[in-house]
Amino acid sequence: MNLRTLTATRRTPGRRPTAVRSAAVAARETCELLLNEDPAVVKSDQDVRDLRLRLRRHLKRLGSVAAGARPAQPRLVQLVETARRSAAQAPPAGLGEAQTYLRRLAGEVKAVLAEMGRCGLVCVHPRECPPAHAPDRAAAHIRVDFPDIGCRLLCNGFLSFDDTGGLAPDGSVDPPHRTGHAVPR
Repeated sequence: MNLRTLTATRRTPGRRPTAVRSAAVAARETCELLLNEDPAVVKSDQDVRDLRLRLRRHLKRLGSVAAGARPAQPRLVQLVETARRSAAQAPPAGLGEAQTYLRRLAGEVKAVLAEMGRCGLVCVHPRECPPAHAPDRAAAHIRVDFPDIGCRLLCNGFLSFDDTGGLAPDGSVDPPHRTGHAVPR
């Protein structure tokens, strides 16, 4: 995947708008584009401007999630501020130097994502887990298992119980899904 493919894919008719996609997934894609591919992804000054703007937008979205974290995460806030300062600097004039600048900035965004994953603020799985309000929310990866009390905390924040019921992060209750078989008396 390159910058042109990523941009074209995002504009494909019939796909969900970018606004509903996870900030972490979008940021991860941009970082992978800059860090894992050949240097030919940045071919012009316009590519430098586009990628810098894209990374700045990712930082803004991730920063708002980090700022709302409870309890506060000082290391995360520090990483976001460091990356924002780097993103605020004008990129160097030469294409090679600008590419190095973008790779460094992508590395800083990736560090923010890693810390957010460590804090449990974003999903770190290769395929993002469904959100806690989605019908398939129970398909999320298990973050913490409590077999002794019969429940597990999923990656999306949903607390799933062995009786198939659950508790969403917003406090709403998912009642148990019983099969309807009566117990004989």
